[in-house]
Amino acid sequence: GLSLGQVCHIVQLAISQKKLLGYLNGTVVPYARSQSMVKEKHAEFQQPCIGTGRTKGSMVTWEMLRECLQKILSDASSGGQSIPLSNLKRLFRSKFHAELSETSLGYAKLSELLQDSRVSDLCDVKLQGHGYVMVPAQPKPKRNLISLADSLCLDSAGTGVPTPEAAPISGDNLLQKRAGFVQPLCMDEILS
Repeated sequence: GLSLGQVCHIVQLAISQKKLLGYLNGTVVPYARSQSMVKEKHAEFQQPCIGTGRTKGSMVTWEMLRECLQKILSDASSGGQSIPLSNLKRLFRSKFHAELSETSLGYAKLSELLQDSRVSDLCDVKLQGHGYVMVPAQPKPKRNLISLADSLCLDSAGTGVPTPEAAPISGDNLLQKRAGFVQPLCMDEILS
């Protein structure tokens, strides 16, 4: 037989990865009857999931989402706080009198919505303790560009044209051996 841990692992995989099971009102049900399936269908058609009875304000648009997230993150960063995702919809209702519906913006999960390229420059989603939080986005590291020309032994005159004399052959380094035969190429030649 299987241990309890193995059964729990199988059930978790059936919920999180295989979409065989899901939740409805706190109970595990076949995926076709689950809240996750309902949300995915609504997200597919960019429709809000009605049923909470809370829709008092207007629905949040992408433009409004960016503006509101900037304000929320600005307020939170001044206090050095992260924002639990479980509080985000309530914050939109209380501060902006607007209803944040991830499904109306095309996502079944709020965490996935916040990773969309239209807002990912503003915030990051991180696992903190037992739940997910939103934090201000960290600047993306700049990539170092490399140049093949830097690796070639160029002539000392600075013309950028490799010469056989400027490329001493040491060992069996193929790049150095061929450096003397590289000819400059301009965009006109490439496009013709």
